[in-house]
Amino acid sequence: MADRNNPDFLSASTLKGDKVINAAGEDLGKIEELMIDLRDGRLAFAVLSFGGFLGLGDKLFAIPWQALTLRLHDHAFVLDIPKENLEKAEGFDKDNWPITSREWVSTVYGYYGYQPYWQIGMPGETESERMARMGSTSTDRENPDFLSAGTLKGDKVVNTAGEDIGKIEEFMIDLQDGKVGYVVVSHGGILGLGDKLFAIPWQAFTLKIHEHAFVLNVSKETFDNAEGFDKDNWPLTREELSRTYSYYGYQPYWQTGMAAQAGVSAAMPVESEPERMARMERERQVPLVGTEEERKTQQERERLEELRRTQEEKISQLEKQRMESEKQVETERERLARLERERIETERQAQAEKQRLAQLEKELQEARRQEKMESVTRLEEELRSVQVQEGTRRDRLAQLERECTEAQRQAETERQRLAQLERERVEVESQAEKERERLAQLERERAEAETLIQTKVMAGREMPDFLSASTIKTDRVVNAAGEDLGRIEELMIDLENGKIAYAVLSFGGFLGMADKFFAIPWQAFTLRPHEHAFLLDIPRDVLERAEGFDKNNWPLTREELSRTYIYYGYQPYWQTGVAAGMPRETTQPQRTARTERTGPLETAEEVIARQEKERIEQLEKTETDEERLERLEREKAVAERRERKYH
Repeated sequence: MADRNNPDFLSASTLKGDKVINAAGEDLGKIEELMIDLRDGRLAFAVLSFGGFLGLGDKLFAIPWQALTLRLHDHAFVLDIPKENLEKAEGFDKDNWPITSREWVSTVYGYYGYQPYWQIGMPGETESERMARMGSTSTDRENPDFLSAGTLKGDKVVNTAGEDIGKIEEFMIDLQDGKVGYVVVSHGGILGLGDKLFAIPWQAFTLKIHEHAFVLNVSKETFDNAEGFDKDNWPLTREELSRTYSYYGYQPYWQTGMAAQAGVSAAMPVESEPERMARMERERQVPLVGTEEERKTQQERERLEELRRTQEEKISQLEKQRMESEKQVETERERLARLERERIETERQAQAEKQRLAQLEKELQEARRQEKMESVTRLEEELRSVQVQEGTRRDRLAQLERECTEAQRQAETERQRLAQLERERVEVESQAEKERERLAQLERERAEAETLIQTKVMAGREMPDFLSASTIKTDRVVNAAGEDLGRIEELMIDLENGKIAYAVLSFGGFLGMADKFFAIPWQAFTLRPHEHAFLLDIPRDVLERAEGFDKNNWPLTREELSRTYIYYGYQPYWQTGVAAGMPRETTQPQRTARTERTGPLETAEEVIARQEKERIEQLEKTETDEERLERLEREKAVAERRERKYH
C-alpha cells in the first residue's frame, strides 16, 4: 500500500541525478533528464549519461522508461538492458540533441525491444480511434513532440483570459506507469514569497510552446476555491490525488482504461461542463464544519479585524483634525507676525513724531524768546495738532497690543487643543497596538493548536525503525533542560559490523567549544523524531571537561574511541553484548575475538574524580594559601551541584 515512505509519485527534479546500475550492481551513470510526451502527458524516455562506462562518457542516450526499475530507498534505477546492446547503442552529443519526433523515439523503442506506448491499443478502442489518437507527429524543432521536464519547469501559467496566474513548479511522475500524475503550480504570493502550491491534472492544460506558457482550462472561480498544499506536505499517493482529479472534473487515469488521448489541450472529463459546474456549485454551498473552538477563534478574529478598521478610521479622522488645527495655528501665527510688524511700524512713526515734537518745542522756545507771538501761536497750534495725533497713535498702539495679546492667547489655546488631539491619537494607536498584539497572540495560539493537532496526527503514525544518515545530519541537539547545544555533523560507521560507532557534534559556541568537534556514543542520545532533535543525556560538567578533536584529526580506530566511551560512562559495544544506556532494548552476541576486557571499566564520575585528584595534587605543590582557599570554595560549589543532580 502506498504511503509517504512508499509513494506513488515523485517529482521530476527528485528523479534527475539518481544513479543508474545494472543487474550486477555496477554503477553505469545517472539520469540527466526526463522527456515528457506533450500529447499524452507521459514520460516518453529518460536521458542517461553513462559516466565513461564502455567508453560512452561523452554521449547521452535515450532509454525507454519501461526499461528502468526504481529502487526508491537506494535513489537508484536498475537498467534491464543487455551489456552488448548498450555497447552498440547510438547516442547523441549533449550539445546536439536529435529531433525527438515519435518516429525517432519509435526506433529507440524498437532497438531496445519495447513497443512504443502510443501503439498499444486501449480497452474498447477501435483501429480508427487508435490512429486518430496517434495523430500526426512533428519532425522539426519548432514544434516538438517531446520536451524535457527541466525545460518546461518555470513556464508561466495563464487562464483562458490571458491573465497571469503563477508558474510551473514541478512535474510529479507516477512511478507505476510513467505518466505525469499532476503538475504543481505556485500561485498567490507576492514577488515569489508566500506562494501556495496546487496540484493540477495534466489534462487541464494547453501548452503555448512559443510563449513558454501553459493555459489552465479551469474557470477562475473553480481555481480560486481550490484547496492547495504547503511545500512540506505534497500529495504522494493516488488516494490523496483522487479528490483533486474529481474536484477539477476529471476521472483519475488509473481508474479507467482510456487515459487522456488528445494531448495537453484535450482533457476528457467524465461529465459535461454544465454538470461539472453544477456539482462544484453544490460543493461550495456545503457549509464547512469546524470545531467550536475554531468558530470562536474565527468570530474573535473577525471582531478584532472590525475593531482594527474602526480604530484606523478614527486615527485617520484625528489625523485630519490635527492637520486642520496645524493649518489654523499657522494662519494665526502669520496674523500675529503681521500685527507685530504693524506695531513696530507704529512705534517707529511715534518715535519720529516725538522727535518732531521735540524740534517744535525748541522752535517754540526760540520764538518766545524773540517775542514773535504769531509764530508762537502757529507753533502752539501745530503742537496741539501733533499732541492729538500722538494720542491717536498711542490709542492705536494700545489697540494693536491688545489684539496681539488676544492672538497669542488664541494661538496658545490652539496649541493646547493640538496637544490634546496628539495625546488622543497616541492613546488610540496604543489601543490599536494592544489589539494587534492580541490578534497576533490569537494567531500564534491557532498556529500552536494546528501544530499540536499535526503533532498528534504524526504521533499516531508508527515510529520509524530506520532513518537515513542524511536525514539525521544537521539535526539539533538539546540537553534535558531544552537548551540548544549544537547539531549532528556526521555519523561514523563501524566498518566491521555496520554499527554507528559515534556521532560527531559541533556545540555551536556552547561552553566555548565552537572550534572543536566531539565524539559522543550513540547510546547517549534519545531521538525526538517530530522535533528533528536529539536529547543528549550527559551532565553539563562532564561536557565541560570533554576532550574534543579538530576537523583534521578524527578518531578512526577502536583504540582511540575506547577512551571516549569510558569517559562518558558507556562500555564499548565491541567489548560486550549489552551496551550501557542504550535507548532501545537490543542485544548482540558478545564479540571477544577482537577485544578482551583487561580490567574494570571506570564510570564518568570515577574518571572525573581521578583526573580531579591528580590536578589537585599538582596544584598543591605550587598554589598559595589564597589560591587554595578559592579552589576549596569552587570544589564545594561543584559538590553541591552534583549532590542535587544525582541524589
